[in-house]
Amino acid sequence: MSKVTPAPPVPTQPAQENKSVLGWKQDLDPSWYGGQVSRHQAEATLREMNKDGAFVVRDSIKGSTEHPYTLMLLTQGKVYNIRIRKQGHFYLLGNGLWNTKSFPGVKEMINHHTHTPLLLIDATEQRSSEQAQCCLLHPAEL
Repeated sequence: MSKVTPAPPVPTQPAQENKSVLGWKQDLDPSWYGGQVSRHQAEATLREMNKDGAFVVRDSIKGSTEHPYTLMLLTQGKVYNIRIRKQGHFYLLGNGLWNTKSFPGVKEMINHHTHTPLLLIDATEQRSSEQAQCCLLHPAEL
């Protein structure tokens, strides 16, 4: 009886990724980037951490190039969802009415707001006394 030896494995080509998507993802730190995690999952993680300044960046459910990500931040028992917008080669937070500071990448934006507080406006409250400020202090790794 002769033994049958298995054929050697066939080398495969690595999958080709879209260069623009790859460029975006390289700017994101896994300690705070949750990817395609749902809003509910991200909020549950932040509430479980229960620390003012806990945050995560997740893919926007719209998935558009103009609004690729959402920053979620917990402070004073509230979870804020803040759009991360892309305009040309720059990133901005919010809807453009309050915050006009732009950054060359999401990582730079996050790093900036670890030292500079974000002005948070609760959409359900219209009074200026309800505005909170908070730095991004505790990355919520998902």
